Amino acid sequence: GSNCLQTLPSRFGELTGLTQLELRGNRLECLPVELGECRLLKRSSLVVEEDLFNTLPPEVKEQLWRADKEQA
Repeated sequence: GSNCLQTLPSRFGELTGLTQLELRGNRLECLPVELGECRLLKRSSLVVEEDLFNTLPPEVKEQLWRADKEQA
């Protein structure tokens, strides 16, 4: 977090083993839809402002929420 990032590359989807990502305090306007390819990433381990999270397509948001529910 707080790294002055303005964009994230779409290649983040290649990080299939990614389990945690903190992005608060950056200058991001949207998140790459490819985060949906990070199958181990859960909503609770994606630390980001809610308005930025809401830039993701509904199916990606649902996948991240579902990963949390499956672990509960």
